[in-house]
Formats: sequence, structure tokens, C-alpha cells
Amino acid sequence: MALPKTPTPKRPTILIAVDFSPCSGVALRKARSLAAEKHRRIMVLHVIDHDFVEQCIRENLGNKREIKSKLFLNAKKKLRDFLRMEGLDGDTIEMVVREGTPFIEINKEAVECGAEMIVMGSRGHSDDMKAIFFGSTTERVLRFITRPVLCVPFEGRGPLQG
Repeated sequence: MALPKTPTPKRPTILIAVDFSPCSGVALRKARSLAAEKHRRIMVLHVIDHDFVEQCIRENLGNKREIKSKLFLNAKKKLRDFLRMEGLDGDTIEMVVREGTPFIEINKEAVECGAEMIVMGSRGHSDDMKAIFFGSTTERVLRFITRPVLCVPFEGRGPLQG
């Protein structure tokens, strides 16, 4: 009688949420250094905001399937380019693109991949008025997640350009 195989434990994972802003580039560099210290796996996530998809549909830019297809292809290319620009190889890092409400999708992905930590920038490309009334994606992740979150501030001097 054969014993059931014990699942091989996954390497600890750091989930990095990026929106291609300069601040998410800083967060990516910080996560890379943390991952290298203890041989952690890196997963980079970009979320296509569902509200943006719906706005494109309302503006008659195409049907839902066409818009989603175009946005996913564009996001994957942009993510590969973003990683390359940061000196990271897309073959050694797991890239994930999801559609939905960003803070919800970040939290769901963290749970699903068993992320040990989430790393994200303190400020991204969100609309300033939206952030004032509803909070930023980072603030919402912090409110609802049960895992450690490293919120990395922008390194630049002077006001952020967004």
C-alpha cells in the first residue's frame, strides 16, 4: 500500500500590486530585495478596474468581450515591459492580470496564492477626488486584509506627478 504524497510546500510568496505608477516601481524594487533575502517567490499583480471596463462600454468603444480582450492584452504587455524596465525577467516572476475592484482582487489573490506579504506603493494613479472621498486602493487593502502589507512611499523629491 502506497502512502499518499505529502504536498511539496510552496516557497513563501510576496505579492506585489502594481498600477505602473512610479511609486509601484519603487514598491517592486523593495519587494525584489526582500524576496532575494530569503528566496521568496515573487508574484506581480495588476488589476484592470471593472469600473473602467464599464465606462468603455458606456462610451461605445466596443462590446464587453472586445474591450476586455484588448485591455488584458495591453495590461500583460505593459506588465512585461514594466518588469523589464525594472530589470526583472518575466520568466522568473509570476505575472497575474485580473479584472475587478482593485482592493478586492488584491486581497483575493493574496489569499489564493498564500502570500506571506503584500507590497504596494503608497500612491498610484488613482483619481485624487476619488481617493479623498473613498480612500486609495492601498488604504482599502489595509482595511480589509488579514496579511502583512508593506506600503512603500515614493522616493522622489517634490510633489508626485500622477
